Amino acid sequence: MPAPHPSAVGSRRWIGTLAAVTAIVALSIDMSLPAQPTLARAFDVRGETAQLTLTLFLIGFACAQLVAGYLSDAWGRRRVMCGGLILFVAGGVACAVAPTIEVLLASRVIQGIGAAGAPVVARAMVRDTQPSQQAARLLSTMLAAIAIAPMIAPLVGAGLLEVVGWRGIYAALAACGVVMLAVAYGTLPETLPMERRAASVSVRGIARSYVKFLATPGTVLPMLVSCAAFAGQFGYIADSPFVLVEGYGLSEQMFGVVFGATALALMLGSIAGGRMLRAGRQPATMLRIGTVLLLAGGATVVLGTRADIGLVGFVAPMLVYFFGIGLTSPSATALAMEPCPQLAGTASAAIGFCTMTAGAFAGYQTTKLGGSSPDAFAIGAGAMAVVAAALAWRASRRPVRRITGGA
Repeated sequence: MPAPHPSAVGSRRWIGTLAAVTAIVALSIDMSLPAQPTLARAFDVRGETAQLTLTLFLIGFACAQLVAGYLSDAWGRRRVMCGGLILFVAGGVACAVAPTIEVLLASRVIQGIGAAGAPVVARAMVRDTQPSQQAARLLSTMLAAIAIAPMIAPLVGAGLLEVVGWRGIYAALAACGVVMLAVAYGTLPETLPMERRAASVSVRGIARSYVKFLATPGTVLPMLVSCAAFAGQFGYIADSPFVLVEGYGLSEQMFGVVFGATALALMLGSIAGGRMLRAGRQPATMLRIGTVLLLAGGATVVLGTRADIGLVGFVAPMLVYFFGIGLTSPSATALAMEPCPQLAGTASAAIGFCTMTAGAFAGYQTTKLGGSSPDAFAIGAGAMAVVAAALAWRASRRPVRRITGGA
């Protein structure tokens, strides 16, 4: 399926398109955040049940990546991305017309499955065409662009919630999926030539590919760093509507502003990381620097909430925390994918699955155990920072060993 008007690989248009289609995941999560308390009231369910619209989306998204990554190694990148976006649109329409919370939750699973192709294929396209340091730099650039979505998505979601209700949010997501499908089909060239594709598609082949990736030295530790960082990040994403709106009493509009500030910190961290990589810093060094900032932000948010000094004691440390994530995540992903260049789709899917599963679990548990309590959230964020820093220290001290040959 050749692209009608392909962008040059590595060009700004190519990178921008990859960032745009990947941002569909952030939009799917962040646009719906202001509606979480409304969904609980509309369907007369508890807050943690409404939060399942986030958790189940992530579970569907995470599990589908395992299949999408392998299929992209066998069938090519573009076909998997476009097919996934079509399913994403269908899931969004089903969410918009859902009559019960059960139908809404099932539709969010479908939407999450459809969303899986975009980030898996985007990371694989970068790895198909770039060495590890350049891949980390491009992933940093993409993350910086993707971070624009969380800055504006809650504000857009709050506006839609006020004007057309929560159903309008999911209808808007379906429309975004149509636009992204057109953009991806029209601009992204295929990056995986026929001679490099997996010979056949089978359950045994899928299992063999993932075993090979996980057994390769240098893949697991950086992947776990990414998991720990995203667990802290998604704990904030899932619980912040309750902490900020119900705990600190912010309006839904002010919640969007505060949430956008943390997304800005993530973007600035990604930009800074890209510049440091361009200046010659190695991805392993970026892991150490980024997780030190995670530790600083995690420790400070624990102290700030314990001291009960108000909103600033919660938000200011989280800005540092998200800046650290912006430095850490792209390099962790690049390092985990580096040893397996011929399994880029599989590697991307394994990283995505593990990262999103960690985030889904952290988000649900943070909301269930902490609710609107800043103290409970802070302890979880601090714990994830400690885990990420310990793993990063070990990962950055191990040399990368590339493997060659087919899957």
